[in-house]
Amino acid sequence: MTAPAITVLTPAYNRAHTLGRVRASLLAQTFQDFEWVVVDDGSEDGTETLIRSWAESGELVVRYRRQPNGGRHVAVNRGVEMARGAFTTIVDSDDWLVPNALERLLHHWNGIPADEKSSFSGVVGLCAYKNGDIVGDLYPTDPLDCDPAELRYAYAVTGDKQSLLRTDALREFPFPFEDIRGYVTESIVWNRMALKYRERHVNEVVKIVEYQEGGISSRALELLIGAAPATRQFHLEEASLQRPVPLGRRLRSYANYVRFSLHARTGLVEQATAAPSKAKWLALAPLGFGLYLRDRRRHPDAVSVRRTGL
Repeated sequence: MTAPAITVLTPAYNRAHTLGRVRASLLAQTFQDFEWVVVDDGSEDGTETLIRSWAESGELVVRYRRQPNGGRHVAVNRGVEMARGAFTTIVDSDDWLVPNALERLLHHWNGIPADEKSSFSGVVGLCAYKNGDIVGDLYPTDPLDCDPAELRYAYAVTGDKQSLLRTDALREFPFPFEDIRGYVTESIVWNRMALKYRERHVNEVVKIVEYQEGGISSRALELLIGAAPATRQFHLEEASLQRPVPLGRRLRSYANYVRFSLHARTGLVEQATAAPSKAKWLALAPLGFGLYLRDRRRHPDAVSVRRTGL
């Protein structure tokens, strides 16, 4: 079987009621040389039956894998391993693509000079809500060629975006902490990728989002506490990042490093030893400790789950 140009990867957990929108948007794509890889993270709502029926219909090339519930990061890693496309785009189970999304993202990739492509991981477009409002910020120029860390720290662009990335680059930078059952922030991957690759950013809407009640966006802090070792590592790497980072952001990363180290039950000596600047760690430790105490007061259930390992 000839490999497709693109793999559309959807990690799914108990979203049988929204997956039909993803499928409908894929059937409507103006570019059809793709496969749909669905990694089911232990759903209990009939997701497997639904996806297998769609695969058997033959309307799309659908490949399905079921895994024990381990978290979105594990599902993404398994899906990237399965991907046969030269490019992969991750479309969550509650989002959907605009009809020309794949065509336009590939068009913008082809606009990168051939002799520069090896330094790019891919192309990133915008997301919008159903009412047409843009999620987060527009890019200050179009196109904007920079790495993910520059986008966050130098240009201060916020909000969910949609990427079409080289599959080999995603395999080079998988999500760490597969042993953690929960949520591992994507930022840890993007900051690592930023040390090697740039992205082309374009002010073109390619995906519609609808955040679900009880989803990742609505429970972000609780999930970050639940995956405290991974969150701690992200803030440690952010504090150490070899990129221009605003001083306030750098100092905040030290405070959060202390905060999530305490959630991860990492001792003070170990924290100080790993910190890139002992002086900054010592200065921000009281703030980090205060944030940790606030978390325990405001999110006792998340802290309890983290401490018991349930």
